Amino acid sequence: MDMRQLVYLTRISEERDKYIWEDMYCRSWDEIIGRIYLLKANGRFENKYYKDALAAFEQALSLFAENGVNKEYYFRALADKALVQCFLGEYDTALATFDQTLTMRYSSDKFYHDIMLNNRAAILVLTGAYSEALEALHKQLERDTENNNELLFTLATCLLHMERYSEAIAAYEQVIAQRNFLKRDEGLIAARQGRQPDWDSLYPAK
Repeated sequence: MDMRQLVYLTRISEERDKYIWEDMYCRSWDEIIGRIYLLKANGRFENKYYKDALAAFEQALSLFAENGVNKEYYFRALADKALVQCFLGEYDTALATFDQTLTMRYSSDKFYHDIMLNNRAAILVLTGAYSEALEALHKQLERDTENNNELLFTLATCLLHMERYSEAIAAYEQVIAQRNFLKRDEGLIAARQGRQPDWDSLYPAK
């Protein structure tokens, strides 16, 4: 199992197929082709195709930048480019890309901006920056008091790493109470036993 399955990472550039052909007569070709590349990227969003997905995101971003298209497309593509970099294990690069995205301050849709912040906090956990991740997660939870299962799940994993088992259990149990669902239960089992899971076995093979 991949340790990345013990945090929540959410992609946001899906559904870019909507209205592509209807828009082809009223939008620039750079935008239309860029959106097609986003479709290609999302279609390659699997372990063995992450490099192909990254190349498709790069092409889409290049086309968007050339024509100055709607910032929403650029924002979402850049956000998921960072996610693919994370899936490739390029955590520092992914964080830099996330930070680039956040400086755009594309805030017409708070929902997507919050997903970005949640993904960034999850990657901080993966890099071992637990104190920074914990601070970021608590800030997000203060702003999002409902429908925060993803944040709580990532928080629990962070607390587990820090050997704060009782707090980790409480976070996991909040997720169960809200949705009766855990993405993976290895972390909860370890926390209840007051131990660390075999993290090495959770990382992808090199």
